[in-house]
Amino acid sequence: MSESTKRNRLETKAIVIGYAMSRLDQEYLKTRFCSSWQSAYNEAAKALSIPPQTFNNLRDEFDPVHPNLRQGWHNRTMRPSRQKVLDELKDVSDDGLLELVSRILQQDEEIIGDAIDSLAVVNHIAHNVAERLLTGRRAEEYFLSNAQTIIQVSPQKILDLRYTGCGYDFGIESVPEWAIEVKGLKDDRGNIQFTDREWTEAKARRADYWVIVIGNLATQPTAKIFRDPHRSLRVQSRYRQVVVVEWYSTVAL
Repeated sequence: MSESTKRNRLETKAIVIGYAMSRLDQEYLKTRFCSSWQSAYNEAAKALSIPPQTFNNLRDEFDPVHPNLRQGWHNRTMRPSRQKVLDELKDVSDDGLLELVSRILQQDEEIIGDAIDSLAVVNHIAHNVAERLLTGRRAEEYFLSNAQTIIQVSPQKILDLRYTGCGYDFGIESVPEWAIEVKGLKDDRGNIQFTDREWTEAKARRADYWVIVIGNLATQPTAKIFRDPHRSLRVQSRYRQVVVVEWYSTVAL
């Protein structure tokens, strides 16, 4: 392995840890048994032989696209290497992400090798993912603030399911069969994307699956509801290589 490749893989490991710190926030500290962020930076620095401040900076780079209390580097364009990690890991479960971090810190190359090699290769796919996620976050916040107007449901009765991996963003306390997925557009026209899990859930729930698109986020937000998107929307599929977490166990009978 060349020195250049080694440096690239090491940087990618650090980026993954910074991404996890930002996305998981306090859960990262709790799971890693760290009493403070400085403690977390020191742990990662010792494992990878990188200055602790590196992880502080990397965490802050991802903060603008995650709903934590830090503002992060909101005026800085995210670099392609960060975009790639963000795009590839955004749909990985919290448990899967924490396990990846743990394996990186343990230097378990047999387990993490393929994932790190994949994440280290930057291509054109991830060039706008940070902007897309930030737009989606703003749309979700607008929906939560204006749910009474948009769907005639009090915000207090909305269930936040964005981090459960269930295939939609929100539920309703009084109508458990409803599933609400929020998408955002900067203007009044543009593309929206569904994960395979979201589209599968929409197919199963049909009219009980609501897609709420918040457009004109850059000027005057406007909401439009699409019920039963399998019937009301025309879609195309796209296939690409992604990082997938698999859990396995050796058993004896």
